[in-house]
Amino acid sequence: MSTEAVLPGPVAVIAGGLSHERDVSLSSGRNLVRELRAQGVEVASYDFDRGLLANLERDKVVATLPALHGQFGEDGEIQTLLELIDMPYVGSTSRACRVAFDKSAARELLRRAGLPVPDSVGLSAQTFRDIGATALMEHVIDRLGERVVVKPARGGSALGVTGVDGLSLLPSALVETYAYCEEALIERFYAGIDVSVVVRETPDGLSALPPVHIDFTKGHEFDFAARYTAEFVGLEVPDLSNELHERLCETALRAHRTLGLRDVSRSDFILGPDGSFVVLEVAITPGTTETSVFPFACAAAGTSLGAVALDLLRGAVSR
Repeated sequence: MSTEAVLPGPVAVIAGGLSHERDVSLSSGRNLVRELRAQGVEVASYDFDRGLLANLERDKVVATLPALHGQFGEDGEIQTLLELIDMPYVGSTSRACRVAFDKSAARELLRRAGLPVPDSVGLSAQTFRDIGATALMEHVIDRLGERVVVKPARGGSALGVTGVDGLSLLPSALVETYAYCEEALIERFYAGIDVSVVVRETPDGLSALPPVHIDFTKGHEFDFAARYTAEFVGLEVPDLSNELHERLCETALRAHRTLGLRDVSRSDFILGPDGSFVVLEVAITPGTTETSVFPFACAAAGTSLGAVALDLLRGAVSR
């Protein structure tokens, strides 16, 4: 397949960056480059550094696909830079990213739209220091229950996420989370399985890929290692009723629209044994590593990550 038949020029995958999720981003970028080359695309990987904009212009790049995770990649920063130089790119606008990247703000928008979200409390490091753990922790547990999950309000890849069972463990979990973000989200623990749904733009409009169950029970607790080590994580299409399948997909589509997102997103759910579920968060830039949901969901839908990425790049060029 000739490059000319695919896109009007070379494209860039932007990966790496300076966030805590740099290594995950580099892995995502490598997979995207390999998949796009298999589609006949002229593509190269670029790091998020001082030379980025000049290098994109020097190489006459016609569109970019950001694979940056966390700060600078999903908080609107890279999107702002690309908008400044009128560079077509895959993904949500800088304005939508700034809202969706903040889990507390995004969750409130989803709640107002009638989507099921976990009961949670946001607590800044400054408040934790000034008011003190003793005065706060009992009230948090009284509201949310003994079992909670503590996570950074901004960021992903399971970094800084801790499950807590009991009042005595909560302060240390918060301290760990504050190492990644100045604001923590403490949410009620919901029993169930992890299910994610990727939403993507097609020529016919938004479409949901098949739900994917993420199994973290292969001998390792849920953390960064469990999420990105193949021997600790399993992916499968869950056996769902048609009704539950449709509800999950429709909720992911509604979440995507509610947050004003574009091109692609991934909604993460906890699905209870009774068929109820909550939306944990909506990822702006779904990962594309070997253990990520996005490539697996593409294959489950009868396509490939490369084919979907190519379609998204074509859409970006034509905007």
